[in-house]
Amino acid sequence: MTQYSSHDWRKNTDDAVVVDTNSATLKVNDCIVRFTHPKSLKTEEVDVSRLIRVFCNNQDSHRRSVK
Repeated sequence: MTQYSSHDWRKNTDDAVVVDTNSATLKVNDCIVRFTHPKSLKTEEVDVSRLIRVFCNNQDSHRRSVK
């Protein structure tokens, strides 16, 4: 296991994986999401572990918007 600092969220997602429809798996900490921002039309990149962190932190306060 990689050593993460105490404030690094990736320590919580070290065993998480991304699974596609063909059952291929990728480690979450090694993946990014690349997309075009709908307002600025710029290409953005976000770590998948960051998306998990945002989801977990906002799940209770934004229960209606998180599905």
